[in-house]
Amino acid sequence: MNDKIAEAASTYEAWRAFAASWGLIFFGLIFLCVIAYVFWPSRRQEFEADAQIPLREDDDDV
Repeated sequence: MNDKIAEAASTYEAWRAFAASWGLIFFGLIFLCVIAYVFWPSRRQEFEADAQIPLREDDDDV
């Protein structure tokens, strides 16, 4: 029974190490893609218009 526990612990440690390293790389790439999307020059006008939404006065306010 000890061999199965040791094997399970070894498998867990292997998966944990895999998830820790590749997960960091994966989410790092996602972060860089989001940053590139946000700061892309052609998106500036769209984001500036969206930033003014809370300041608009609507006639249908209740």
